[in-house]
Amino acid sequence: MQENKYKGKRIAAIDFGNKRVGIAICDELHITVTPSMTLLYDKPDFWDKLVNFIQINKIAALIVGMPYYSEGNIINITNEIRHFISELKSRTTLDVIEFDESFSTKKAIETMIINGKRKKFRSKKENKDMFAAAIILKDFINEFYNNIRSLI
Repeated sequence: MQENKYKGKRIAAIDFGNKRVGIAICDELHITVTPSMTLLYDKPDFWDKLVNFIQINKIAALIVGMPYYSEGNIINITNEIRHFISELKSRTTLDVIEFDESFSTKKAIETMIINGKRKKFRSKKENKDMFAAAIILKDFINEFYNNIRSLI
């Protein structure tokens, strides 16, 4: 039986963009996923803020969204994301996991509508980025636990 090495530990997800990075976290039981914040990637204090966030929230793993076409082909931003992941690994000791983020922004907008968020809130890019990160994390958790259950 496969052991859940993240049991009782928080996981975070990142929706990477050249301008902004959306972040979401889950609770220790992996039940509640919360859009947390958006950081500006081009700011000098970006890495300090991200590492501080990871430490304060006691994050055990980071899921980084990787966009694919529906045929499974990687799209243009992939090189930037891989560079970001490499930098992230050099600054932390966390597990960094790539996960398909296809349609996460579309799902994020749908989720905001379902949750009654006003159009003004939904139109802000930083909110879309945070909610997209939450969708990535939710999808990862669902797939992770489905894979564990299938091995039992």
